[in-house]
Amino acid sequence: MKFNRVLAGCLICVLGASNLVKVNAQENYYENVQGVKLTEKEYNFYTNMYWEGYQEYITVDDYETFKKMDVFDKEIDKKIVSNSPLTRTTSVTSNNRVLSITKVCSTNCVFSLVNSWNSKPTIRSYDVIGVRLKGVKLVSKNGVLVTGANYSKKYDSAKSFDNGFGYSILLPNVENIRTTLTFTTTKGGTVYGSYQHAISNTTESISKQYTIGLGGYGGVFNFTGTAKNIYDKAPGVDISV
Repeated sequence: MKFNRVLAGCLICVLGASNLVKVNAQENYYENVQGVKLTEKEYNFYTNMYWEGYQEYITVDDYETFKKMDVFDKEIDKKIVSNSPLTRTTSVTSNNRVLSITKVCSTNCVFSLVNSWNSKPTIRSYDVIGVRLKGVKLVSKNGVLVTGANYSKKYDSAKSFDNGFGYSILLPNVENIRTTLTFTTTKGGTVYGSYQHAISNTTESISKQYTIGLGGYGGVFNFTGTAKNIYDKAPGVDISV
């Protein structure tokens, strides 16, 4: 739902099956079901930083973090890679997806790494998303949000290294799947992001068979053991900080 103005009073709309959202024209704000109020400028900021509709999932703590960083007026930088077709195997060539990395900086820089499926993936097992850091230090990570049609799940348990981290996420059997990772770093280097899709069913344990380093899948994941033959070697994204 886009930010809308109404002539007066409060308009109540339904998003999906049950999400109620209020738009108040007199004060000109958007309010999600968690009670987070966004000005029109802040609403548009989150659309550009993430994607249209992400506003539904913002918590009070999320909003306060962005507000304290003083980034709502700062310039947003985004890079996008279209993984189409995926060349690892013909079984996934029709399952196109887009990976983007976006940053906005004040004293530190906050990032979103978003993988969006354009069609339903054939294999729904444990995929991996994560980043490699070069010349910067991790300040905080805010987990991974997986969303889809009438679905959302937050993953908070990362596999961490000195030079980056990754999350294993189980793909749900829904349409319009997005995987959204948020984290913050210092300035002065480069951040590399990768999303690797399992081309055959696997376990969470096998999905964590990796280190992080140069030359890894998508510039991030150095898979070992069984995992070497599980993931699709999709290209990654990178952005200077």
